[in-house]
Amino acid sequence: MLNRRAFLTSAAALAVTPAIPAQLLAATAPAAVSVTTIWVGGHYGEFDWHPFHAKDRLDALRQLLHYHGWNEEEIGRALTLPEDKLAKELSSAEIDVARAEAMDGLQVDEIKAHHWIRAGMGACCSRCSYECDAESGARAVGEEAVCEECLTLEDKLTLGDNDEVEEELIELMMDYECAEAEVRKVLTRSMDPTVIPAAMWEKCLATARAEL
Repeated sequence: MLNRRAFLTSAAALAVTPAIPAQLLAATAPAAVSVTTIWVGGHYGEFDWHPFHAKDRLDALRQLLHYHGWNEEEIGRALTLPEDKLAKELSSAEIDVARAEAMDGLQVDEIKAHHWIRAGMGACCSRCSYECDAESGARAVGEEAVCEECLTLEDKLTLGDNDEVEEELIELMMDYECAEAEVRKVLTRSMDPTVIPAAMWEKCLATARAEL
């Protein structure tokens, strides 16, 4: 049984609860997460592809065609065609959409170059601005899309490509006949050579000397 003090305390709590403003209760509730289903679309072989949040392929196509300047009449006619004729129409225009599951959950305006590379697609290199794609060796380094030519040994260390780092370092050491100061000078042009682990440096130096 409750004693008198406990009873009064619990009664007071019940009396106060309804007085909490509804706005305050709403503010403390967890925010709803906006889930997106991302499609990407553009012209074959071009770097004009754009992401769209769409419920299905037809919805994505509608947004894509509108984005590329088709008028409502043209879009309506195309999307009411049977699937085989729609495919022929899109092929003729060299345009289409594809799902990009790796981008799901992102807002369209949040999607950056590195997201395209992580999704196995193409983007412009964040460093040199040239077009690149994952298939040709571009990598996502942090929040950058980096083409194969702009990747440094430091990038590859960050990505965990240690075998490739060692191969390149050995080759560089051999080119400079294992003159460590010269090798470090060359490396300084694109990175901080001190990030190379000492054990890796010694291993590569010993291999390079053995090869000379």
